Amino acid sequence: MFSRIKKEGEFVLSSGVKSAYTYEYGDLSDAMNEAYCEVLLKKLLAWQKQHGKFNVVVGCETQGIRIGHQLSKLMNLPFYIMPKKRLDYSQIAATSYSPDTHWLIVDDIVTTGHSFIRAVDYLEVEEKPETITFACMIKRNPGNLDYSAVHGDSEKEHLRVPDERMGFIDQRLVSLFSEE
Repeated sequence: MFSRIKKEGEFVLSSGVKSAYTYEYGDLSDAMNEAYCEVLLKKLLAWQKQHGKFNVVVGCETQGIRIGHQLSKLMNLPFYIMPKKRLDYSQIAATSYSPDTHWLIVDDIVTTGHSFIRAVDYLEVEEKPETITFACMIKRNPGNLDYSAVHGDSEKEHLRVPDERMGFIDQRLVSLFSEE
């Protein structure tokens, strides 16, 4: 799955982590994205049966917007954008919902989980199992990545250190495809 968008080479991810491959989710046509969203939706509907109904969808910029918007239409839920850059936060006001709102936070590819942590912080959502679910198309295996480049880089070093919140993400993550 997703072999059409997997690119081999030498890549440095935004986190500073090196990889011998990357995924270019943006290369998928709209029709392919819609089809993948329908398959992911089936997993999310099964998840909701055990963990509660979603109330709102948030798409992480950039391709998470594309996926989240499609899912919000399929589920008939409100949709919001999670900006990638902190400077853009002021341009898109954080939405205020009741504390018991169940957020579905969506991104295309999860590598370190930091985009999800940033989204939770931005939305000021309490991290409780009944209030947050994360979804992605591809969950990367950290064992397939080279973290050597982030050692000693004060801007990136913290991305190598597992955050205690990563366990929460793993327990609340619904992915269409997980790497071995």
